[in-house]
Formats: sequence, C-alpha cells, structure tokens
Amino acid sequence: MKRWELEAAYGQMQREYAALELKTGELRVPLRVVSEKNTTLEEKVAVLEKRNAALAEQAAEVAALRTEVATLKELVEELRRAGKRQAGPFRRDADKLTKDPKKPGRKPGQGAWSSRAEPTAEQQAGATTAYSRLDCCPDCGGEVTDLYPTTTWQVDVPPVEPVWTRFVGESGYCAGCRRRVRTRHPEQVSTASGAAGVVIGPRAKALAADMKHTFGTSYAKVSAFFAVAFRLPATPSGLFQADMRLASRARPVYAELIELIRQAMQAFTDETGWRGPRAAPWPRGVPWRIGTLSAWLWVFSSQDVTVYTIRTSRGHEVVLDTLGRQFRGVLTCDGLLTYDAAALSTWLKQKCLAHILRRLGELAESSKKAHQQLAAAASEVLRDALALARQRAELGEPAYTEAVMAIELRLDAVIAAYLSEADDDGARMARHLAKHRENLLRFLHIEGLEATNNRAERDLRPGVITRKVGGCNRTEEGARAHAVLASIGATCRKRGIDVIDFLIRLQCSDSPPSIAAPS
Repeated sequence: MKRWELEAAYGQMQREYAALELKTGELRVPLRVVSEKNTTLEEKVAVLEKRNAALAEQAAEVAALRTEVATLKELVEELRRAGKRQAGPFRRDADKLTKDPKKPGRKPGQGAWSSRAEPTAEQQAGATTAYSRLDCCPDCGGEVTDLYPTTTWQVDVPPVEPVWTRFVGESGYCAGCRRRVRTRHPEQVSTASGAAGVVIGPRAKALAADMKHTFGTSYAKVSAFFAVAFRLPATPSGLFQADMRLASRARPVYAELIELIRQAMQAFTDETGWRGPRAAPWPRGVPWRIGTLSAWLWVFSSQDVTVYTIRTSRGHEVVLDTLGRQFRGVLTCDGLLTYDAAALSTWLKQKCLAHILRRLGELAESSKKAHQQLAAAASEVLRDALALARQRAELGEPAYTEAVMAIELRLDAVIAAYLSEADDDGARMARHLAKHRENLLRFLHIEGLEATNNRAERDLRPGVITRKVGGCNRTEEGARAHAVLASIGATCRKRGIDVIDFLIRLQCSDSPPSIAAPS
C-alpha cells in the first residue's frame, strides 16, 4: 500500500476516533443528569413516606376522636331526654346500680313495729256502730258454728256542707271622729255590705292559702277542690284577692320571722330560679322570671324558722338585706360566688360538705389516676370529720381536740399534695378546697353546728314543686305574697303551730298574732 493511502487511512481513523469521543461525551452528560434525577426522586420518596406515616397517625387520631364524639353525642342525647322525662326524673343510672342489692325494708325483728292507734275513749263513745250478721257461710251457704264477735274501727271524713253565718251589726255617726263607724264581730273578716256583702270565711281562705303557697296548688285547682269537697263556690280570682289581703295583714309576722332568723346561731341558705307561666321550653342559661323580670327564690332557714324571699337579684345584697349586716351567727351555704363577696368576708361560714363530697364523687369517675387519688383522699378525710363530730360526746374534750387537730393536718396535707395551677378538674378541685379551707371544718369546733345546708335544700323543695306545678307569679305583688305566706306556713309547721288556726287568728284579730309566742 502506498504511503499516501496509509496517511489517508490514518487520518480517517483519527476523524472517526474524534467522532466517537464526541458521542461518548454527549452520552456522559445525560447519564449524570439521570443520576442526579434518581437522587432527587429518592429524597422525594422518603419525604412522601414520612408524610404518609403522619397521615396514617392523623387518620387513627381522627377515628378515635370520631368514636369519642359519637359517645359524647349519645350521652348528650340521653341527658337531654332525661331532663324532659317526668315519669322517673330521679332514677339512678343503671351502670351505678349494685349487682347484688340489699332487700328493702327492715330485717325481721329489727326496729319498732307500729300500727294505727285505736280511737280514744271519747272517740269511741261518739262513734256509731254498724252490725253485720253471719247467719250462714258467705261462700257455700252452709251452717256456721263457734261464733265470736270481731271489731274493726273505721275513720272517715263526713260530708261537708258550707256553714253560712249572718253578721248583723250597727253603724252610726261619731261626732268626735266626724265619720261613720260600725261594729265588727270577732269572727267577722270583712265589714263590706251591699253587692260585696257575701264573702268567704277565714277558715276557707286560710285553707286556700296553705294549699297554694305550701303545696303548690293553683288557684283554679283550689277552686275546683272547694266545689267538689265542700260545695263552696269560690273563683280563682276571688282566692287570689283574698291571698293578697291576707299577705298584706301578715307583713308584721313576716318582719318578725326576719328578726328571728337574724338571731339564729346557724342560718342555712340556698336559692333557685323562679319564673312566671310560660308555654314554650325555657332557654338554657336564661334565668327564670316574674312576668318579664329575672328572679330567684331564696330561702333562709334555721331549726325553727323559715324565711322565703323572691328577688330579681342573685347577689350578696339579698343576704345582707335578709340577715342584716350585723349577723353574728354562722352562715351555712354552698360554693356560690355570691357568698364570697367582700361584704361577707368577716362572717363565720360553714361550707356545705354534701356539695363537696358530691363533686369529689364525680371527680372519682375520672380516667386520670391523680384525680381518683385526690377524690379518695379528700373524701376519706371529710367523712372521717363527719364521723368525729358524731362521736364528740363519747370521746371527751381532750381526746376530741386531739382528733380534730389530726383531721386538720390530714386535710392540709391532701390539699398541699395536689394543689397546682394546672387547668384540669383535679387542680381546680384542690384550689376550691384551698380557697374554702377555713370554712370546711368549722363544725368540728362549734358544738351543735351542722356541716351541710340540707335544711335549706329541704325548705327549698316545696318552692321547686310550686314552680313546676303552680305556675309561680305573674306580678311582683304575687311574688311578695307567696314569700310571706309560704314563710308563715313553713315556720308554723316547724314550731308545731296549727297553720289554719294561725291564719284564722291573723284574719280575725285587730293586731297580728306573734308567731314566736302564739296565744
């Protein structure tokens, strides 16, 4: 091969080699880009995997929350239905019932057995006798032998007929007074004549007032009862007007009750909403009313006095107006902030332990162990304190004083162990105990002091029944009359005074009788 051919072939090979290197370089660049893209995709896949894991956790949490929401909705619906249920509003929760409950009633041979007492000799002498002969067997008509008498006493109410009394008096002109005057019989409640000369007597008015303001019966039902039981015509409006006049005459007696409650060693107080008639369900959180005014029924009780007052305020001013600023007794109340006002800061108080134990019982149902421990420890101390108060006479003063100090130290230790600023039920309960610490165990230091305000709650219960059944009041005048007459009725029963007799004397006497020393 010639030289120029070899050079030409060598040059061709050089050109081909350069072309191959160029193509190889071009291929290296995409490979590097692909490698970089693969690295970026791996990072994105890792991020997506993390996101998927987080989404899975969120989905599990959402599912748990949905389950909890469904449970809470069922509970809310059950509570809503229970609030409207009238057949069994106080029935116990089935989950809280014991599986093996004790049989009701006393055990055989336990307790004193009693029966209705036989009539007195005077009652037996005035009783009528009715005979029934046993001439033959009432079942088969056969002959009966070995006869002996049996006696059964039956007491019943006789048919009642209204008693009409005609009061005839005289009227004349008095030169000294320069007006006409007239006589009034001691049993006469009104001197009206002419078109207003027929009135209902004091006994019927007293009975109607007691039925309305103690038992919560409406004026319409009292009127219907009088017509059926006594054949006595009385309109609801007439009974209302009679109540207004009776309450006006009873104002001095009501003032006397307020003075008696101010002198009590221990005064129990509580309050509840008060309303007038309504057709639609009342909105939650809106206070009850007198007509268009928000109102509350207050009760102030002692062992032998009960005072009701219906006010448009739920503030501490009601307490000051009723008990007076110089009250020197012990005020027993619940945890309402009203009783913590600065104006009452110097008063001696006893916080109701029943309310606190009830709250601790609710706290014990918490799922948190710390809450359960606080509820158990505080409940044990308070129950031991109640038991210690009942054993005061048995222990003697030195041993009792030592036991009281031990209870005080135990309660301080429980509060200190769980006191914190956390925002949960347990911490709030501990702060509540610490806030009222001074007024929790006062009953251990004052003999005869009661640890709960159950007296006030028992006296408030008839008012709640009246609120539900009787329709309460449309006017402030009716609210004041109810407070006066209900207070007199409750106090008379506590003191063993015949309510009807007292109200009759109130209507017929020139000056109101004293409820503290009735004649």
